[in-house]
Amino acid sequence: MKRSFRAVLVCGAALVAAYMATGCAYMRNRGHDAMDIIDVGIDLPKSAKPQFGLYLNFFNVVPIGYASVDSKQIGMGNRQAGWLDHEQEFWGAVIWGKGKVGNGQFDPLDPHQVRPDQAGIAERQSYNAGIPRMIAEGNPPPPLQFMDCDKGFYLGYIGFHANCRPFDVIDFILGWTTLDIMGDDKPLTPVAQPAAGSGAAR
Repeated sequence: MKRSFRAVLVCGAALVAAYMATGCAYMRNRGHDAMDIIDVGIDLPKSAKPQFGLYLNFFNVVPIGYASVDSKQIGMGNRQAGWLDHEQEFWGAVIWGKGKVGNGQFDPLDPHQVRPDQAGIAERQSYNAGIPRMIAEGNPPPPLQFMDCDKGFYLGYIGFHANCRPFDVIDFILGWTTLDIMGDDKPLTPVAQPAAGSGAAR
C-alpha cells in the first residue's frame, strides 16, 4: 500500500515538475492550437463602398469564386479575436487561382501566414492556388495553409467568413501531451536569404 502511494506521489511530482518546466509557453501553445481550429466572423465595411465576395478554397488545391473585401470583422482569426481588420483578395477557377487573406495584425512569424523561406517580409503576401498553377508558376502558400478550408460570402455592406482546419483538432488534442504534429508551437524562423552580390549562390 505504501509502495503504491509512493509511486503515485512520485508520478504526480514528475508531472507537476514537467508542467512547471514548460512555463507559460505550454498553456499559451494550447490556446493557440485551440484558436487555429477555426476562423470565423461577421464583416462590416470600413467605408460606404459596397463589396462583393463569394468563394470556396478547399485546402488551396481547389479554389472557386471571387472576393475583394477590405472590412472590419467581429470574430476571430490568425490567433486573434475581437474587432479585427479583415482583408480578402481572391479568385479561383477550380484549378487556377490566387488569394490573399488576413485577419487582424499581420505577424511575420506566424507559420500560417508566412513561408519559412520568406525572410524579412513586412506585409501579407498573395499566394497561388490550385495544383497546376503552383506547379507552373511556384509561389505556393505557407505549408500550414494547405490545411485550410476557407469560405466566405459578402454582399454590399455585410459579409461572413469562416475557415476550418480539421487537422488542427488533432493537433490541439495531442498538444496536451506536448506533441506538435503541425509544427506551429514555435515561432517561425525564416531562412536567411544571401545578400545580393555576395556570391553565396551560384
